[in-house]
Amino acid sequence: MRSALSLTAALFFLAAAPAGAKPIAEARDEVVRETMRYLNVPYLWGGMHPDTGIDCSAFVQLVYHKADLRVPRVARDQYAASAYLEPEEVLPGDLLFFSMKRPGGSRPDHVGVYVGKGFFVHASVTNGIHIDSVSNPYYFQRLISARKYRGF
Repeated sequence: MRSALSLTAALFFLAAAPAGAKPIAEARDEVVRETMRYLNVPYLWGGMHPDTGIDCSAFVQLVYHKADLRVPRVARDQYAASAYLEPEEVLPGDLLFFSMKRPGGSRPDHVGVYVGKGFFVHASVTNGIHIDSVSNPYYFQRLISARKYRGF
């Protein structure tokens, strides 16, 4: 009897999240909510602040940071620090990587946040931060991979 109680206590201890940690679903929801706060912010290559302009990877870094998640600064490093997803596994808050400079290529140079129902939010050169459809032929032809933050 005593060993069963000890085992239960040990399993509870191992399964408990660290103090202050958010459940994954809450973190994903927060990432998606944050993307909506920055709609219409202008694009600025290398820009890192929504008041002056922001690029795609800084936008991803910002919305993840607001959810207390850390991702690298540039798209290729974000790609390397994330895990591949099959298309049917993609959830809101996951990342979509594109090869904008070389359609059909495999080197990511653009990133956006999937927000559900076939849409993603990203910082584009022409429209700033806005929502687009993954099925838009322009983006679909340039899509390299859907990936998730390793903490998800």
